[in-house]
Amino acid sequence: MVSQYLQSDQCPMCQRNGRDTSKDNLAIYSDGHKYCYACGYFVPAPKTIVTTKEKLTKPKEGSMDGTTTKCLALPSDISGNLSPAAKRWLLGYGLTAEEQKKFWWSEAEQQLIYCIFDVEGTLVWWQARNFTQALPKYKSSGPLKDHLHILGHEGPLMVVEDAVSAIKLSREYQSLPLFGSHITRENLIRIRDFGLGKEGEIGFWLDPDKVSESIRLRNQARELGIKAFSIIGTRDPKAYNHNEIIELVEFSRQVDSYSNPNLVN
Repeated sequence: MVSQYLQSDQCPMCQRNGRDTSKDNLAIYSDGHKYCYACGYFVPAPKTIVTTKEKLTKPKEGSMDGTTTKCLALPSDISGNLSPAAKRWLLGYGLTAEEQKKFWWSEAEQQLIYCIFDVEGTLVWWQARNFTQALPKYKSSGPLKDHLHILGHEGPLMVVEDAVSAIKLSREYQSLPLFGSHITRENLIRIRDFGLGKEGEIGFWLDPDKVSESIRLRNQARELGIKAFSIIGTRDPKAYNHNEIIELVEFSRQVDSYSNPNLVN
């Protein structure tokens, strides 16, 4: 698939040097990569990207039913029309109407669904949150370990557990939802080699019951030569508002110095 130019934006590297006042040096392409033709600043394309609902009104044949992937088929009645309960749940965490468009709804299954597509629009993974008493609360399908689902644009790469947290952090930083609390060594190496995150910097912010895992991942990243820090909060990342997120991340970057690879909190 050939990547196509989409639009221009201000280059952050040029901006730091007092340049690109016209805010159009940075070219953005359809596969997610970005390049500044003035200074050479480059952001690589993630292996998978979120595909908007507008782009999927006529999805690639077989892309939504799982026939071209290792995913289970999505509910047949999947729709962009979220239920009032689903909207209230997302709004409770501060997601805007535009951000809520990243989710789908199945009325028959009473499920709020988040999908991941590759750059060709083929479904590779999905997770549903049940809005009934059915257990488990979440249902997932697809080989997610083969993909890095990066959201956002600039700043350090923030690694979190869920999509809502990732969406909120992507307003200010790059973010990677794990849809769990584990990331493979191979994917950490990919993150390092792709140069993701500002100056290759990664923050691990898992839910409060996974503090030890967050510290373990931070230390594993440091052993691979990655500038890493951990964020320890009393709530899930998605439960903080925008200003609180910035304050806690920036505080943690200063306090949890990544200069010592053997540091354990």
